[in-house]
Amino acid sequence: MFQYAFILGRVYTISLAELLAVLDNLSVAYRVAACSPEVVVIECEKQLDAVKLQARLGGVIKIIRLFDTFQKKGKEFPSQVLTNYFTFKRINEYFHDYTGKKQFGVSIYVLDPTLHFRDESQRIAFLIKKVLQEQAQSVRAVIPQFPAQSLSSVLVNENQILQKGAEIVVICGNQKLFVGKTLCVQNYEDYGRRDYQRPARDEHAGMIPPKVSQSMINLAGPLKPLDYVLDPFCGSGTILQESILMGLRAIGSDLDQTAVENSEKNLEWFRNRYHVPPNRYKLLRAHASEIGSQLSNFKVAAVVTEGTLGPIYTKLPKKSEIDANFKTLSKLYSQVFKEFKTFLPEGARVVICLPAYKVSQTDYEFMDNLDFGTENGYTVLDPISEPLALKYKFLRVTGRKTMVYDRKDQIVAREIVIFYNGIPKVESNQETVIEGTIVPETESGEEAISN
Repeated sequence: MFQYAFILGRVYTISLAELLAVLDNLSVAYRVAACSPEVVVIECEKQLDAVKLQARLGGVIKIIRLFDTFQKKGKEFPSQVLTNYFTFKRINEYFHDYTGKKQFGVSIYVLDPTLHFRDESQRIAFLIKKVLQEQAQSVRAVIPQFPAQSLSSVLVNENQILQKGAEIVVICGNQKLFVGKTLCVQNYEDYGRRDYQRPARDEHAGMIPPKVSQSMINLAGPLKPLDYVLDPFCGSGTILQESILMGLRAIGSDLDQTAVENSEKNLEWFRNRYHVPPNRYKLLRAHASEIGSQLSNFKVAAVVTEGTLGPIYTKLPKKSEIDANFKTLSKLYSQVFKEFKTFLPEGARVVICLPAYKVSQTDYEFMDNLDFGTENGYTVLDPISEPLALKYKFLRVTGRKTMVYDRKDQIVAREIVIFYNGIPKVESNQETVIEGTIVPETESGEEAISN
C-alpha cells in the first residue's frame, strides 16, 4: 500500500474533484484516508508517477509521498511526536544525494483547520539540523515565515530544496500524524507563461485561467490520447492549448472572427514554444448551435467550454439585469446542447462554465435551472461522490451538483457543471474503497482510530 498527500489549491473542492477524476480515469484503486480544505491523504494500491501526475493537475500544488504514520494525542505537538524519529539514517532516506551544502525545508499541513502550531516548523527543522550537524554535515534549513506553517511552491523552487535535499512534510490531525517528503511541486512559472506571455490576450472578454481549463478537461474524462476536445466558444484559445498540452487534439470555434484570429495567434505561439506536433488543432468560425455541420471529419470525445459570462461588472448589477443575462444564455444553450446531441457519442461529457453573480462572500445568484441540458437528454454528474461529500461537509458542492470558482475581486464567478450525454449506469468519480469499508471520521474530517 502506498500513501500520498496532495496539497489542494485555493478552490479546494474543484482541486479534489479533479484529482479523484484523474485517478479514476487512470484506473487507480484508491481510498481517501483523510481530508481537509488544505490537504487530502490518499492510499493507493500501486505507486504513482508523481511528476507526470503533477503536470496534468491544475488544482494540486504539491504531491507528497508519506512514509510513516503515528498516533497522536489531542494536544500533543508534532515536534513532541517526532522527538526521536529523525535519526541520521532516517534523514538520509529522505534526502537526495547531493555533494554540496544540503538544503531542506519543513512544512506542516493540518487536517483540522482549528489546529495552529506556532514555531513547530522551526522546532522540527532544529531536530533535523542538530542530528546532521552532529555528523559534521553542512546544512541549511528553509522554514515558513509566521503565520504560515508551510512553504509555498515558489519558495521550494527558488531554494532548490528538492534538488539539494528534501522538503519534509508533516500532515497533522487530532489523532493521526503523517510524515513524508515532497516529490514535486506545481510549475507556477510555466502556468504564468501560458497565461501572460501569449501574444493575444483579451482581458475585456474575460479569460479562463490555464489551471481552471486543465481541471475542466480532467473532469471531462476519461479521454484517450489524441481524442478530440471541442471548445465552441474558444475565445483566446486557453482550453485548446491546455488540451493539446495534455496529449489531446483540439477543435475550437467561435462566431467572433477576432476570437478565432486571437486563438490562431496564441496557438501558433504555443505550438512553437512547446514544440507541438502538427495537426493537433483545428479552428473554425461558426455559431455554436450550428457547429455540427463542420465536424463530419472529426469524432469529438468531449466538449469543454466557457461560454460568455456576460459583461464585466465593477459592482453587482440589478436583479433585472442578471435575469435578462440568464434568459439570453438559457435560450442560447438550449439550442447549443441540442446541437451537441448530433455529434456527441452516448456517455460523452460536456463541462461548461456558467456565470454566477456573487451577492456576498458565500452566496451567489445562479441561473434558475439547468433545463437547457437536462431537457435535451443530459444528466448532471456529481463532481464529488455523495458518500465523500457527506463525509467531508466542508466541501462546497451546490445543491444542483455544481462547483464555483471565484476570485475575491470578481463580481461574476464561474459555476462549473459536468453534463453526461445520456443516463449513466454508475455515478462517476465514485470513491474506490479499499477492503470494502469507509472508516468513520471525527468532526475534524480526520478518520477515527481504533485503540
